Amino acid sequence: MKKWIALLLALLLPAAACAEGTLVTANGVVESANVYEITAPYSGVLMPFDWQSGERVLKGYLLFSMDTIKVYAPVDGTVSAIFAENGDLADDVMNQYGMLASMEKKNEFIAQCSTSGAYNDDDNKIIHMGEIVYIEQTSDTENVGEGRVISVDGANYAVEITDGDFDDGDSVKIYRDEKMTSKSCIGSGKAQRSSYVPVYGAGRILRCAVEEGYKVKKGQLLFEMASQDADPRLEDAEMKAPADGALEIACISGQQTYKGMVLARIHDLTALNVVMQVDEMDLDLIAVGDNLSVEFDRYPGESFSGMVTEISSIGIPRQNAAYYAVTLAISARHELLPGMNATVQLSK
Repeated sequence: MKKWIALLLALLLPAAACAEGTLVTANGVVESANVYEITAPYSGVLMPFDWQSGERVLKGYLLFSMDTIKVYAPVDGTVSAIFAENGDLADDVMNQYGMLASMEKKNEFIAQCSTSGAYNDDDNKIIHMGEIVYIEQTSDTENVGEGRVISVDGANYAVEITDGDFDDGDSVKIYRDEKMTSKSCIGSGKAQRSSYVPVYGAGRILRCAVEEGYKVKKGQLLFEMASQDADPRLEDAEMKAPADGALEIACISGQQTYKGMVLARIHDLTALNVVMQVDEMDLDLIAVGDNLSVEFDRYPGESFSGMVTEISSIGIPRQNAAYYAVTLAISARHELLPGMNATVQLSK
């Protein structure tokens, strides 16, 4: 009996020694401890850019900008009133005031006319939209000017006075001929101040490019606007790097975006972790606070130290086993970059 016990012990001891000496490892990947997301501030179109993933950026670098809705001056003239402020919704302003702003036209007088008094010629009683006409003050024939027909309604028409010194209420005659011969008279009317020109828009106002009293040209920028879902506190359409690091692009140039869409991430290169996937059967080998030996593919043969800072409470099923993410804080002697592979020794 004693011989059998001795034989059994002889067989078991080498196996136990072998199990005790087995090295248990887990594979990991270098990740940034701090990752900053850059998101779209509102729905719209991303302006062209040439950044590439992997480029290093500094805090404050301009990364992206969104296209904006632009409102331009409809006529030459003076900005007489501005009702909208930065952050306002255009619809709210227009519901209250009927417009975002108003302008006084450079040509501030028009003549409201009719064919009454025109020379008795059928052609003289047919007024053409856009035609250039000549104006004479009835009470002062030396006061003359020039204008353009801007509206026609049967025998009535309006002339925008583009040249001449007329006052509100002046009676005038209108001619087709620059010499103002009686046979070229096409009617008469009264000069009056032009009505204000309203300025409209849609969206949320980012900035007003003019102030009240500014003289502007037709087509000059008045307002720059974002879509309605923009934050009222938003000041511009630019997105800058919130920190130094490596850039990971998550969008394409010219892309249509929605508010909150992730456009890029910045990976902090000054604080790095190794995140490894540990088989559920090996979790008893480690605990938060343990210091483990780590080797990186980038630096073969060199051993680094990493401290376990977090063990995930949720496993990921894979090949009939559950694997848990375990995070190690790393202090490396050489440069490490996100994505590098590591092997971590779990057994002690």
